[in-house]
Amino acid sequence: MLHRSLFTFFAGIVLLSSCDNTLDVTADFERVPVVYGIIDPKSDTQYLRVGRSYLGADGPVGGLNHPDSLYYPSLVVELKAFGPAGALIFTETYTETTDVPKDSGLFTGLGHRVYRMVRPGFAQNPNRTDYTYEVTLREAPGAPVLAKAVTPCVDSIRLKQPTYFGIQKMSIASKNGYALQWNQTKNARIYQGYIDFHYMEMPVGNPGDSVQKVVRYKLPYITGGSLAGGTSLVTTTIDYRSFYTYLKNSIPKAPAGTMRWFRGMDLYVSAGSDALATYISVSQPSNSINQDPPFYTNVTGGAGIFASKSHIFKPYLGLSTTSLDSLGNSVLTCDLQFGRASAGDTCACGPQRTWDRCL
Repeated sequence: MLHRSLFTFFAGIVLLSSCDNTLDVTADFERVPVVYGIIDPKSDTQYLRVGRSYLGADGPVGGLNHPDSLYYPSLVVELKAFGPAGALIFTETYTETTDVPKDSGLFTGLGHRVYRMVRPGFAQNPNRTDYTYEVTLREAPGAPVLAKAVTPCVDSIRLKQPTYFGIQKMSIASKNGYALQWNQTKNARIYQGYIDFHYMEMPVGNPGDSVQKVVRYKLPYITGGSLAGGTSLVTTTIDYRSFYTYLKNSIPKAPAGTMRWFRGMDLYVSAGSDALATYISVSQPSNSINQDPPFYTNVTGGAGIFASKSHIFKPYLGLSTTSLDSLGNSVLTCDLQFGRASAGDTCACGPQRTWDRCL
């Protein structure tokens, strides 16, 4: 989960090939620091990945046997927090760590150069989202600054619907669908999330062979209208047709003699800073004849992105009675054979598209 969270929004080392790019990435031993990192207000531990990008005369595999061509051997990475008036609040040093495993690939034997900073109590500090954070890179202690980047800190997300506390049941099958709502978050520009739909699958009459499964319904990418936060709402509606069509297409038709049971949903929403929104926007594949995306970075003296994001996780969401009925016997999901207990019987959708197959 740590690895997935760290690189949810980030790609690997960037090959900066745009015609607008002023960095000469093909120069021999050209050292271009590439930074990927976030400030997470909900964690006492912050991560940063730093690499060195260039092609050189040997092409992209030229550094395969020379780790020094991909990384800086004695890098000093510092994080400074400044208050609203510009006063220095704290300075912390990142240390190199190997606790983020690397996926298999061409350079897998070289490992990641990931840097970690731990500041106990950071996630409980009520003023942390009022600070501006500056990361600086030096090739050695006392050396000049090689690259730096600045970001504000995205505030925590406050759910309005469903509320965070208590068991909430979502009326997705209602006429207007179900409106997910949260307050616009301070320093956040983009919002994205998903719903994990959990269910159990079992042979009829043999619950001992049950299997727990999950499918993930992605929520749309939303751009917020304000960085100030406050009471303005962000709303995205989950309607009956889109959600139940997704279930129909994502869950295979139930084999003969098999029943399924709904086991709850989990909601995850993340909010990203303005720079992160721009980085994601300009990095999208081009639909025009010009296939080179524009080059964007907020790293002075380098490339990549240093940003902030926050998230909220709401587990144990249920479905309203009407929505459960639709899950079991609607035209879209009848073949999935989601059951319900009724008057001592276990019933599922039958040929009449109703609860007419009871065991």
